[in-house]
Amino acid sequence: MKIHHIAITVNNLNESLKFYQDFFGFQLVKKFKKKEMKAEFALIKSGDYLIELWEFMDMKLNSDDLSDLKIRGIRHIAFAVENIDKVVSEFKNKGLDISEPKMGIAGHRFSFTNDPNGISLELYEI
Repeated sequence: MKIHHIAITVNNLNESLKFYQDFFGFQLVKKFKKKEMKAEFALIKSGDYLIELWEFMDMKLNSDDLSDLKIRGIRHIAFAVENIDKVVSEFKNKGLDISEPKMGIAGHRFSFTNDPNGISLELYEI
């Protein structure tokens, strides 16, 4: 068994699509509207990984703090990278606000940023 995809509800589908394409190399698989759901949807892929991006015209807002690991739910999505310094430098050159790499307790370095919707994204050096 393996994870098939992750679904993310976003504020602006086109902005989020461009972000994941420009910074993480995802490619568009398909994009369409679901009128009965008042939604627009894009499926993006990088290697074996799929992300569904959903924009709802009647989106419900919540007060969940995505940075607080004590709150139940997904706190961040981690992307494996081989050279974290290179990737952080590339992202900063493209104008992305990203933290400097730090050493984690497992002996691997990591860095955090956010997508346009405030979703916490981790770069994890392997």
